[in-house]
Amino acid sequence: MNELEEALEKVNTIGDSTRKVYRYNYKRLLIFTDGEPVLAMSQERLINFIHQSGIPPQSQNGLLTVALIIRNKNGLISDKLIKFRDAKLYNDKIAYKRIKNVQLKDELPNLDDLEKYTRSLYNNGDYTGYIINYLMLRYGLRNKDLNIIITNNRDITSIRDKTNINYLYPTKNYIVYIRNDYKTFSTYGKQKHRVEKALFYRAVMHVLGNEYEKPLLHLKDGEQISEESLSNVIQRKTYNGIGEGKYLKAQIQDLKNQGNIKRIRELAKARGTDIKIIFDEYDIDD
Repeated sequence: MNELEEALEKVNTIGDSTRKVYRYNYKRLLIFTDGEPVLAMSQERLINFIHQSGIPPQSQNGLLTVALIIRNKNGLISDKLIKFRDAKLYNDKIAYKRIKNVQLKDELPNLDDLEKYTRSLYNNGDYTGYIINYLMLRYGLRNKDLNIIITNNRDITSIRDKTNINYLYPTKNYIVYIRNDYKTFSTYGKQKHRVEKALFYRAVMHVLGNEYEKPLLHLKDGEQISEESLSNVIQRKTYNGIGEGKYLKAQIQDLKNQGNIKRIRELAKARGTDIKIIFDEYDIDD
């Protein structure tokens, strides 16, 4: 068992998909260190290996995360690594994203295009696609937020419900959208939204049909798709296959042009993201 696996043995809050990412990044890190393990190196040497030109800041962050897990689970101080992450690497990452975002300026659709596309999905009978796109545009969602169960179980609307599942619950006149499983849940907590749009209501009822409970995204046998498949499935449902990140960037660009900062703040709150991060990572103006 290598040093990463030993460290992961001490953590029971990391999902299988995240562990796969850590293992992939650990293998990459060993390539850069020529096989020398993390525990054999000083913080300075680790930073030198990780902070190489040609490695995008986001990839450097993945390598650094693995090093921190290994050191922390072995009781080693990581103050210099953390300082590097929070100062130099964070600023590099933002600068890199800004460059990439500006390159998108003339490629992204406008908000009107996205809204027309969403309506066309409903008109063409793709109710699942309509639900995905409507929720993404209204709440600025990530892929994980759309791993949803549609249910007639009213208990999930109770504050006593402690499940880590996202739900759509149809009342007589509107839909309750509950998010218990999203990236920043530990910071922002349970999010509960009331969706009153008639088309959305009808789309949800079309997908649910006569069943008591059903996953929004499911396999042919009715089983909910895996978390690993979410990104690909949702991307195929988006406008020109651009995916959720570009949806948010397109919205931010359009809303900034309108001077509608209030709506940007609403999106940030609904997404569960600090407004500063929205402007740092999703603003495409130079």
